[in-house]
Amino acid sequence: MGEMEKNSRKLYLELKDTLGGTRDHYLALAYLMREFVLEKNDAVSRVAFSSSDYGINAYHFDAVRKNLYLFIITASSLTDQIKQPLRQFVTNGLEKIFATEKSISEGDRFYNSLAACLLENSVLVDQIYFRIIMSGDPGELEQSEYVNNLIEQLEQKKYLIDRFFNGRSIRFSHDRRSIDDNTVKTGTTSRAYEYDLELDQVLQQVGPADERMIIAFMRIVDLLAMYRDMGSRFFERNIRYGLGDSGYVNKSITNSFNKIILKEKESPGVFAFNHNGVTIAAQEVQCSGNRCHIVSPRLLNGAQTVTTFNTFCTVNNISEGNPEYDRYRHTVEDIRLLCKFITEATPDFITSVTINNNRQNPVAPWDLHANDEIQLQLQDKFRTELGIYYERQKNAFKDIDPDTEEGITQKKETKLLKLAQTFLASDGELELLGSVRDAFEEDEIYEKVFNPSRLKADFHSIVLCYKIQFRLNRLIKEIVDKGPAKYWYLKKARNLLWTLLCQAILNDGKLEELALNYGADMVMSKGFTDYLADISSRRCRQLIAALEEKNRDKIEAGEVTFLNKNRAFTFCMSEAVEKWGWRKKGLR
Repeated sequence: MGEMEKNSRKLYLELKDTLGGTRDHYLALAYLMREFVLEKNDAVSRVAFSSSDYGINAYHFDAVRKNLYLFIITASSLTDQIKQPLRQFVTNGLEKIFATEKSISEGDRFYNSLAACLLENSVLVDQIYFRIIMSGDPGELEQSEYVNNLIEQLEQKKYLIDRFFNGRSIRFSHDRRSIDDNTVKTGTTSRAYEYDLELDQVLQQVGPADERMIIAFMRIVDLLAMYRDMGSRFFERNIRYGLGDSGYVNKSITNSFNKIILKEKESPGVFAFNHNGVTIAAQEVQCSGNRCHIVSPRLLNGAQTVTTFNTFCTVNNISEGNPEYDRYRHTVEDIRLLCKFITEATPDFITSVTINNNRQNPVAPWDLHANDEIQLQLQDKFRTELGIYYERQKNAFKDIDPDTEEGITQKKETKLLKLAQTFLASDGELELLGSVRDAFEEDEIYEKVFNPSRLKADFHSIVLCYKIQFRLNRLIKEIVDKGPAKYWYLKKARNLLWTLLCQAILNDGKLEELALNYGADMVMSKGFTDYLADISSRRCRQLIAALEEKNRDKIEAGEVTFLNKNRAFTFCMSEAVEKWGWRKKGLR
């Protein structure tokens, strides 16, 4: 037990009856006393012993260094224990703490203390540090897509700090440290990305919860400048990385730029007529006349337009500073496209806007859910528990190097759509498995398929069931080859076989051994293939044969649609219960 933990336990035993709170609060108290050499009574007022809506559980202002520190301090070494308070801080805490109008909150000693500190020292504060302190290695937080998404949202909100300090330049940094080793493990200085844009024909629309949409025509060079300045951050809220250079949409856009800029066969003004436009979410948009100030923009749709234009300009040396640019400057700067700026909106509202704005291009419905919280959490689980990359964003895996990507040890990825099908197979949802699009287009079904309870499943078992799909055709062929006339209908029972193989695995008394041997990687080994061949022939074939006997008249008439109905799975499972004592088990 470290010295810090010993001190926090003493403080807990001494003060818990008076102050309440959890062990994390007393760890925070011990940390403040040690780190900033504070007397106990001074440190107590800077710890949130009662539950708060702010996420942080401690703060400190160093008047000499002019630094304000905001802390999440926990004795846990688990990333999952950080997520909830971090989410509170990002979604509510930062905005409440740096509200420009403050009032005394009755009974909230911690908030009142922090508010008074900010008001009294607002002219002194030069730097703000948000610090996560935990047991274990905080580097694991950096591998969490869910945590990274929250940090990205946090960085977008730096404008709240700038506004509180009346535009005075305040440095805002965040880092993660171990309680046992106070050296910085990971740290980043946040920057508020702000741009002044020239816009034409500005219109505004108010949403149902006072969201604002500003509609205008903007110069494509300004869109490109934001992308080059922000890099991949600009696409954080998009559903994919792009469509690839060879895609039809990108070729069409490139051809349009050729006609307008290089060949001068079309007027720059025609581009806006032929283009669907782009949508940008921003933390703040302030317009005056034909000028708009934008804070923390994120592109919701239009990634292929930006990346294609960037490639076009690079290939043809059409960039500020290149000799060729002056030749094309007037034409390039006259190209405009329709843009919708969404601001004062919640993350859920932005997600909805992203989905609906991307329906204009041929996008599969599963790709539209790439940034859902459950998808981020699944990506974390696959990475931390198995070292497998979960490709929630289309085309993302091809852009990473598994040999250098932190936490990734497997050369093959899992994919969002195939994982959804695996969950449906494990649940025996044959009808949805045959029309999986419905699972992504109907919210109630989607929430059932990607229920948070999936995160509690053994991910080794998920991988076992996931990999079955890659051997189904081979397994069916092996059975059919034994009696083509007898088993011909099995070719129509692919999904039924998948559901039964999942149940066979989950009901296997040696599941733990199977998980250890075959559920920790994406390799389709001979051992696992042989195992599947054995249980498909020895177990699943018997169940499907019983189903065939019950529906012999339909089989003889060539009517086999019943094989893909939920009741077919239910019948087979009833047979399995009677024969081997199986129970229906799912991946949750």
